[in-house]
Amino acid sequence: MVREKAFGERMRGLRTEKQLTLTQLAKLTKRSVSLLSQIEAGKVSPSFSSMRLIADALEVPLGRLIADREPSETGRSSLVSPRDRKVLTTQGGVQHQLLSRSVAPPFEFISVELPPRSSTGESLYTHEGVECGLLLEGALEIQVGRKTYHLKPGDSITLDSSIPHNFINRGKRKARAVWVNSTPMIFSTR
Repeated sequence: MVREKAFGERMRGLRTEKQLTLTQLAKLTKRSVSLLSQIEAGKVSPSFSSMRLIADALEVPLGRLIADREPSETGRSSLVSPRDRKVLTTQGGVQHQLLSRSVAPPFEFISVELPPRSSTGESLYTHEGVECGLLLEGALEIQVGRKTYHLKPGDSITLDSSIPHNFINRGKRKARAVWVNSTPMIFSTR
């Protein structure tokens, strides 16, 4: 599981390495200096969209800020039990779990859980590729550009990831989905 402190420490290290001040990073991410300072200190869990903005501003893959170490290959086939999964938990308790052993495949296979009244962030975000999702339980609102889709269990969606998008659970129950990103973008360190 990614700890807030580990993310903040990596963020501070990369920011310092790139010789950026918190004020400069705040301008690049459109986030407050106070929020960024709290993230670096491990006092606040950033939203997924804030993590993406920070990684983009620091010009690194998001996985470099969240990964404990480089993934290792264990062969062509592997079984992954729930306790062995890489997990990223963001603001509001939104959880992303890598369902494959590593990010070596040319895609990213993840589980996404959104607690009631949570989202992937206050703003829409983009990344490379195409993504497909299948809602397993709960209800999920997916904003893609100016369109909003309301998913019920069993519904699936495919979207162009370069169009600004966001996931929102407005319900009273946890929403759980499986997701595939054609281009690894959460856990990738490349």
